[in-house]
Amino acid sequence: MNQRVTHRQMVLLVLLLSISGTLIQPHAQTIYHAEQHAYLSYVPVVLVMTASLWMLSRVQRRFPDKDLFQSLVERFPFLGRVAGLLYILFFFFVLARDLRLTGDYISMTLLETTPISIVVLSLIVMGVFIVRGGLGSLIGMTELYVTLFLLNSVIVPFMLIQQINMDNLMPYFHIDVAGVGKGSWYIFSFYGEMIALPFVVRGSDFRFKSVLSGIILSACLMMLIVTETIAAIGVPIASRLVYPSYELARQLQISDFLDRFDLALAAATLPTMITKIAFDLYFVCWGLKRMIPNVSGKVMTGPVALVGFVCAFWFFRNAIQLNRFTREWTWIAIVFEVLFPIVLFLFLRPRKKDKQASSQQKSGERSRKEKHDPEQESSDSKKDGEQRQKDSHGGELQPS
Repeated sequence: MNQRVTHRQMVLLVLLLSISGTLIQPHAQTIYHAEQHAYLSYVPVVLVMTASLWMLSRVQRRFPDKDLFQSLVERFPFLGRVAGLLYILFFFFVLARDLRLTGDYISMTLLETTPISIVVLSLIVMGVFIVRGGLGSLIGMTELYVTLFLLNSVIVPFMLIQQINMDNLMPYFHIDVAGVGKGSWYIFSFYGEMIALPFVVRGSDFRFKSVLSGIILSACLMMLIVTETIAAIGVPIASRLVYPSYELARQLQISDFLDRFDLALAAATLPTMITKIAFDLYFVCWGLKRMIPNVSGKVMTGPVALVGFVCAFWFFRNAIQLNRFTREWTWIAIVFEVLFPIVLFLFLRPRKKDKQASSQQKSGERSRKEKHDPEQESSDSKKDGEQRQKDSHGGELQPS
């Protein structure tokens, strides 16, 4: 049974899926193409993802008690399973990519002497234990660590006041539209991974108002981070860094004796990335359970995690190859984040028999409500008898 998701939890889940990967990798490529107006690259991406999730929210309203995996399988037994398996493969690749991306990030910035295989293995073990707790444990960790990340993001701008140079944002109004479009291309595949939510959340809980609030909040937050990066580091340096967000954290200095405040930020940010990896693993196991009913999702977590661990090193030899693949990966992401939602919006509808059954059920409930209870009828008859007695007594009274 699907875990019930509230408005606040839905907003935080959208933030988790849209921020975690985008914060690490594509900002450098976006700044390289869009330069000082890199923050505008989020505008086209937000518009496209808003349209895609609006279409999926309309689809979910047609199946209020089911998630999108169930709706696909029950409405189109063969083609629905094919579409579901394609989404499972897509997010399995995302799982392998996030494992390698987070492992490289930790190895280069925090644990330089620890082998990357040990780092990635530790990440996948933590992800397995989180997934075994179900969607409830994922939502609990999201509520804790994404909220902490939001608090850090609000505090950091005040700490960067001395390092910010507004001249790095000049010229303010000379916008390279082509460069902004290229920057949107690199961001899109990471930011659009929120498309996974309707597959694990039932239709009655997938409310477009909550999703839109999460999209707007995440876009504003990421635009703020990109602007801070450009203003504090500058376009020439930020566009050539592998992890510009980490370099932004290294600019923070509270005092002369505390110059590694980036470690405190990493302590708050890394759990968010681990939760994102756990969500990718949960999506794959949940999808396999929906596609193959006899399969246990908990049993599948270990084998799927081990295969993801192997594929993380098989698909990507090093961090440079992972960075360059972002341009080609967007072509694949467009299929699952834009084209498939359009197809589902047009063709995924309940059967006519289901519609007739639901309408008959609603009419039956209405007729039951319209019928009076026997106790109500007896009380009404008593009231009518008393009223008749009053009327008869009143008729016997004659004026003097």
